[in-house]
Amino acid sequence: MASIELLLSDAIDLGLSVLNSSTWGVYLDGNAVIQPASIYSQTIGSTLSTIQSLASLVGSSNIVPTTASTVEFEFAQDWPISTYPQEAGAFQAYDKVTLPYDVKMRLASNGNGGGASARQGFLSTCLAISNSFSLFDIVTPEMTFTSCNVTHIDWRRSADRGATLIVVDMWFKKVPVSASSDFSNTQQPGEAGQQSLGNVQSQSTDQSSQQSIISGGVN
Repeated sequence: MASIELLLSDAIDLGLSVLNSSTWGVYLDGNAVIQPASIYSQTIGSTLSTIQSLASLVGSSNIVPTTASTVEFEFAQDWPISTYPQEAGAFQAYDKVTLPYDVKMRLASNGNGGGASARQGFLSTCLAISNSFSLFDIVTPEMTFTSCNVTHIDWRRSADRGATLIVVDMWFKKVPVSASSDFSNTQQPGEAGQQSLGNVQSQSTDQSSQQSIISGGVN
């Protein structure tokens, strides 16, 4: 009997962990700003929404987390190969360049039963992410795409797909992060030693010679 109870407890914990963990989503600094709505999150949705809203307002991003369903996902990346012409119409390839990848997500939300205010919150979050200069992580079941920023957003509503359903397209692009130089103990320009640049005539000497030339020319 004890082993059966332990197995049942493990099964419940496993089920809750699956419902809690997000296999899709948009993350900022390890925190989900757009995550899929699940049965478990809908049960205590109002409580989580209040806690997440207060927590996000305390932070520097001011992006209120929201929930949405991922309808479509698209990944694209190019590796162009440069070439140069040779004689008789031939050409030679000499370089291959890796370009930043593009990620396109189509998200859908009806406010999870929260009405117009919940849908407004969903759109506000999407716009806040689009206007942000922060780098986001796109999480999928197979891979995580890091260091991305939004380059395009649009949304639509149609009567044949539900008047309360909002479909948002968000396009992300990889932003390569390069290391910055760190200089320490730098010297002030005024502390540099003086250098000899040769003999320099004084201004009075130049003016006297000019006056003699001018007077000589007048006479």
